[in-house]
Amino acid sequence: MKKLWLIVIGALAYLLFMAVLTPASVWLKLAPLPPEVQIGKVQGSLWQGQIDAVSRPPVYLTNVRWQLDAASLWRGQLGVRLSAGDVKDDSQPYLQLQGSIKPASYALQQATLRWPIGGIMQNLQLPMPVDASGAIVLNIKEFAKGEPYCASLNGAASWQQARFKSPIGWLDLRQIDATLSCEQGNLRLVTAPDNPLALAVTADVMAGRYQLAGTLKPDASLPKEVHDAMRFVSQPDAEGRYTIQFGGQIRTQ
Repeated sequence: MKKLWLIVIGALAYLLFMAVLTPASVWLKLAPLPPEVQIGKVQGSLWQGQIDAVSRPPVYLTNVRWQLDAASLWRGQLGVRLSAGDVKDDSQPYLQLQGSIKPASYALQQATLRWPIGGIMQNLQLPMPVDASGAIVLNIKEFAKGEPYCASLNGAASWQQARFKSPIGWLDLRQIDATLSCEQGNLRLVTAPDNPLALAVTADVMAGRYQLAGTLKPDASLPKEVHDAMRFVSQPDAEGRYTIQFGGQIRTQ
């Protein structure tokens, strides 16, 4: 019996060392990746490595780096640190996260994501063409996977260097801040109205679609043309706020 245990332990140790030492490029060749996913040059091992670029239209990430932590394997989970992009290059997506993976789920303990808003707008079915610039920045304090998207979520979002193109030119909206939460498995974003448009909306991301509802009240400092254009949005209420409400499908490619 003792000899059998030694054989089992030796076999497990061999498999562990194989997993640690085998190049990440070999593991990626074994992974069942969708055909639209393109992988650049791969370096390192399963436990720590780097990929020059990963793309799945419309997503394109550069300098993808990861590090796995096996300290929590005894609890049935694997720690992971992942980063991508360059924090100094705001024209490209940037990602940095720390989380854990379980056999049937995953969770985040901390994450920062910056995404140019142009890449987001082109994947939303909006009621009219919209041109905007700036970047959406997400700071996640806690997230747990659920159906269809989340079991829990605590975080903040902001549209930084927010600019919106109107018929009279580009409008500087400075920064629009919001909170992130999980509502019955759906992702929810609620904006703070302290911005030039007094934009106060609740946006829900559900399975394959989104829904947005709220109000706006342009600041008196904005051009007259902006106030005149509000008549195409809705009728103002007693406090001068205009109701906005729309939704649509989310394109995945």
